[in-house]
Amino acid sequence: MKKGIDISYWQGNINFDAVKKDGVEFVIIRSSYRNTEDAKLSRNINGFNRVNIPIHGLYHFSYALNENDAVKEAQFIVNLAKKYGLPKNTVLFYDFEYDTVTKAKNNGVTLTPKDCQRFSEVFCKEVEKSGYRAGVYFNIDYFRNWYQRKLPQNCVKWLADYTGGADYPCDYQQHTSKGTVKGINGYVDMNYFYGRTSNMSVTAKKVIETARSFLGYSEANGKFKEILNIYNNHTPLARGYKIKPTDHWCDCFVSAVAIKSGATDIIGTEVGCQRHIDIFKAKGIWIEDGTVTPKMGDIILFNWDDGVQPNDGYADHIGFVEKVENGYITCIEGNKAEKVDRRVIPFKWGYIRGFARPQYAKMQELKSIEEVAREVLADKWGVGQARKNALENAGYNYDEVQAKVTEIYYSEKAKKPQPEKAPEPKPVETETEWQKQKREAKEYVIEHNISDGTRGSDPLTREEFWVILKRLGLK
Repeated sequence: MKKGIDISYWQGNINFDAVKKDGVEFVIIRSSYRNTEDAKLSRNINGFNRVNIPIHGLYHFSYALNENDAVKEAQFIVNLAKKYGLPKNTVLFYDFEYDTVTKAKNNGVTLTPKDCQRFSEVFCKEVEKSGYRAGVYFNIDYFRNWYQRKLPQNCVKWLADYTGGADYPCDYQQHTSKGTVKGINGYVDMNYFYGRTSNMSVTAKKVIETARSFLGYSEANGKFKEILNIYNNHTPLARGYKIKPTDHWCDCFVSAVAIKSGATDIIGTEVGCQRHIDIFKAKGIWIEDGTVTPKMGDIILFNWDDGVQPNDGYADHIGFVEKVENGYITCIEGNKAEKVDRRVIPFKWGYIRGFARPQYAKMQELKSIEEVAREVLADKWGVGQARKNALENAGYNYDEVQAKVTEIYYSEKAKKPQPEKAPEPKPVETETEWQKQKREAKEYVIEHNISDGTRGSDPLTREEFWVILKRLGLK
């Protein structure tokens, strides 16, 4: 259990160093209310980060009158979290209280328990869409009578209960509003963190997507410094060390991905490869074998001084396993030739030091790219943007699937037997003048019932006789 505080504008100008010395282990900060940023938010975030007191969450005091307002409030707090560079494992809490109901009534709107439940649900859903963690603040009365003991599924629970221990299961308990802490004038809310929110909800897919977002960042274009800043602005710093632009930054990249995707609990942070192995061992996720077949999301370590398995030397490079296919491993690595780039290597490559396998949230077992591509051809994944969204939400790389669709389509088209070529029509012969006269004579004798156009016993048919007449102009 850890001891912390929650604060807002009302705590005034806090002496952060004094708070740190008084043993505060975490803080939750009010970010906003309505569509207004807390006037002390910037100062509070920067101050607590400076003294390395972890910011576990932000909370937004709700004045929503309808579900649409609640969604907008969620978007507002998410934008503030992004604005101040808070990692994705930060909890964004929804705070619906008595004053929410009172102000709504003053605006001619009577809120009910059903509204409270729905507002909380849509707020949490919108927060989770952004990749941040969603939570709800509530007291015993609200839990029983407004939420009717049904909080949004998977939300982090922050219970205000001043009667001793928590009466209901929760992750955080605000146990008094009359705490005192050095560095803060007046009373301050005190909280316990029971340690049940370790972020095991992060998937391998999410981590790899985050890693892909850095592809192309390099020393040449200067964007690699953004990766360094993500690590340096995160607290607490591993060993208290801030990485410099002149340092090797491959492990800083891995740490930055963990921070940005909210996976620091399951990956840890470091800027030294061998030291990171120690973290992996402590978490029980280290695989001391470079010959195993890895999985997407595994972290791969290299030792460039030994190119033969088993490789148990000193690790000096690190990256993520993006894809495993046809006997090859595709990695995404920071500081590969001074940029974030991919590397393709064979299974059991001699330079592989080993792997770490973080305890990601379980995902549905993915099908092979070819199998999904054939489903696309069978119209099982929709079309256009709907197809793209469906594939990506299911954990597939849209571009890879589409490339395979194209390959299969043209391959099978080439195998289909081609229809026999229709015989070319015989060219129409042009009538000679004689043929034309003969045809017209035949039509004439038949039309006038002179002859049926067939030869009788006469040397000349009547048709031919009339042709002669016609030619002589005697017809």
